Amino acid sequence: MTTPAGGFGLADDPVVQAKNKIMETGNAVTRQARELADILATCGAGWTGVGAAGFKSAQSQLNEDHDTIRRLLGVLLHAVGETKNLSNANDEDVRRAFASANTNTTSDNNHSALNSI
Repeated sequence: MTTPAGGFGLADDPVVQAKNKIMETGNAVTRQARELADILATCGAGWTGVGAAGFKSAQSQLNEDHDTIRRLLGVLLHAVGETKNLSNANDEDVRRAFASANTNTTSDNNHSALNSI
């Protein structure tokens, strides 16, 4: 394990593994969001009027949810990278990054793009 002057650090292998897992998760989220978008488009294709609007609204919300998840995964990826050189000085920066990302998300923890269908 490597130890920077100001604090503790992680060996390269766990950091690389964590980064890889975060990137794999991001790719899986993107793939699943695309699959859901295709399902919504297929279902919405046969509807008109209010029904069609519900599917379009769900698609829009799905896109926003996907963007939020990807942004949070980006913050997490950055934070994992920063733990390699973690010290008391940048520990607060990592905490602020998570707090900032959290304030940009919805306060309704049970919110889903599919709730509007």
